[in-house]
Amino acid sequence: MMSGNINSDEALFSLDIGTRTVIGTVGVVRDKKFHVISEKFTEHEERAMIDGQIHDISLVARAVNKVKSELEEELGFKLEKVAIAAAGRFLRTTTVKSEINIDDDKEIDKELIRSLELTAVKVAEEEVNKNTVGKLYCVGYSVKNYFLNGYAISNLLAHKGQNITAEVIATFLPRSVVDSLYAVTKKVGLSVTNLTLEPIAAMEAAIPQNLRLLNLALVDIGAGTSDIAISSNETISAYGMVAMAGDKVTEAIARACLVDFNGAEKIKKQMDSKKEVDFVDVLGIENTVSYDEIIKIIKPVVEKLSEEIANKIIELNGSKAPNAVFLVGGGAHTLLLKDLLAEKINIPEKRIAIKGRESVTDCVCIDNNLGSTGVTVLGIALVAIKKYGGDFIDVFLNSSVVSLFNSKKNTVMDVIMQAGINPKVLIGRNGNNIRFKLNGSKRVSFGKIGKSAIIKINGLLGSMESDIRENDKIEIEFSQNGENAKAVIKDYVKDVNSIGFYLNGEIQNLEPIFIANGEKTDINYEILDGDDINTIFSQTIGQYKRYVNNNINVEYYINDEKLSDDYIIKEGDKIQSKEKLNENMNVKTIDNEKNTSIENKNEISSEVLNEEKVKYGAIEVVVNDKKIILEGKKEYVFVDIFNYINFDLTTLKGRIVLKLNGEKAGYNNILKNGDIIEARWE
Repeated sequence: MMSGNINSDEALFSLDIGTRTVIGTVGVVRDKKFHVISEKFTEHEERAMIDGQIHDISLVARAVNKVKSELEEELGFKLEKVAIAAAGRFLRTTTVKSEINIDDDKEIDKELIRSLELTAVKVAEEEVNKNTVGKLYCVGYSVKNYFLNGYAISNLLAHKGQNITAEVIATFLPRSVVDSLYAVTKKVGLSVTNLTLEPIAAMEAAIPQNLRLLNLALVDIGAGTSDIAISSNETISAYGMVAMAGDKVTEAIARACLVDFNGAEKIKKQMDSKKEVDFVDVLGIENTVSYDEIIKIIKPVVEKLSEEIANKIIELNGSKAPNAVFLVGGGAHTLLLKDLLAEKINIPEKRIAIKGRESVTDCVCIDNNLGSTGVTVLGIALVAIKKYGGDFIDVFLNSSVVSLFNSKKNTVMDVIMQAGINPKVLIGRNGNNIRFKLNGSKRVSFGKIGKSAIIKINGLLGSMESDIRENDKIEIEFSQNGENAKAVIKDYVKDVNSIGFYLNGEIQNLEPIFIANGEKTDINYEILDGDDINTIFSQTIGQYKRYVNNNINVEYYINDEKLSDDYIIKEGDKIQSKEKLNENMNVKTIDNEKNTSIENKNEISSEVLNEEKVKYGAIEVVVNDKKIILEGKKEYVFVDIFNYINFDLTTLKGRIVLKLNGEKAGYNNILKNGDIIEARWE
């Protein structure tokens, strides 16, 4: 004992308040190790706690006060401060999915991934809040799966897509739990200097920091609950709890052997070292139970316990087995547990180890008789020694105070989560793009680039992953979304100059015609996503007839010389027009007023003429159930038919319908001999 030379100010008092027992340890730091100078242990007089939950504050306070008084008597000074831990029983864990739509032209970066995770944690908090009253503190989360455009992917970084999803398991601690623990300590005259979580404390004691690079699971099997912590990448990545532990095994023995709970507990403990155990049942009859009989009694319960623990470990660890599993707590020595747990997790039994006090390298103990039961109380002390601070730390976020549960290394991301900030305001989205077709070619008008949030810590640039400490001043300039793309036809027309010419002595101008989704529009039309835009510039006599004058029965002349439909109108041309005579309209339907004999004669002549024209590069098509011959060009496109039919494009009469051989057509579709064409307004 070193207590005679110990100053009360340098002594550290840690307390493990369990379902069946209370363990108090007092020690000091010497040579960077925690030296235990006094330790006391007691059991609750009654079942004041069930499954880790305080049911009777007065009864729990009585047990705590007994331990405290015995320690004070042995040490010779009063204990006023204590380090404690909240049981895993109080943790609220849930699994959720959250998705966000992203710009498919932008690579996914770390900030976007963090924003996705934050969104998922926020959803998880809302889910837990449905069944929990009061404030919650997020004490940890881990990502089970990422998805890109609906497909699972191991890493989103640097990919592109339209949609990303994260499946997250998050753990929360209700503030009410902290209040109930404080009520017990206050009742016995103690103030709390540090509050941690039991899984963290057990991890601190059993798994040194240098081993946490490995993916390990630690299970603290107590009387009422089995607390679980997962380590990876030098941190504790997830927590969980199974509401089943050693008491379930004791209850099975009590029922089978007809003894009370305490009697069953004695049988269970003695069976670890004996082949047979004698006991007296509730009827006063002396009995003997063998090892094999006990195994038969407890196997179904232990199998269920191992299955629950294994499933929770795999769930917390992202649906995969860890590299190894460490067991601590009074229930760690439960018969059959190691074998069955190895089988359920599907790892070799040698990768499951029971950690006792002798393996806690940072502690020097008076004795190690408590074994794995006394590991967590040492961890509580070690967490306090590392000076994580009090149970909460305060930081300033945009001048407002935010309190964080101080169970781990906190980051800006933790502050954002606790402050309830919507993660969407942290990532600036680019404005929506507009995709459309222009004269058959795909075009894109890009939205403006968004501005991501700017994070400063004490005036210096930081990120969501930056570490924060007590009283840090965090300033966040929230993101700004980029403006959506805006596009008008005139932005994509390089030359809109008109051609001026004289027609019958009057000035005329040829200007471009614009068609949006089959309907005539103007140069200032605002293009929408998915639009089909076509521009037509009437430069020839044929195009002028079709799109401007809308009359193919007019002939045009310069100096009494007839102009063909292919003639390109030039600036300053002086053109005269004359109505075409009926006898020259060989491609029009014969006037119904003519007699039958003349009609038949003309039809025969027309057929012969058509055959001749087809031979010399002309093609025959059917437009709106009438035969038309196109001539004078090597190749014809859909728009050429308007030079040969009476169809007014200059006056809007609804939505234009264009079909080629029964299929939807565009102005630039190539025509072939015999094509069936439909052009109409609807």
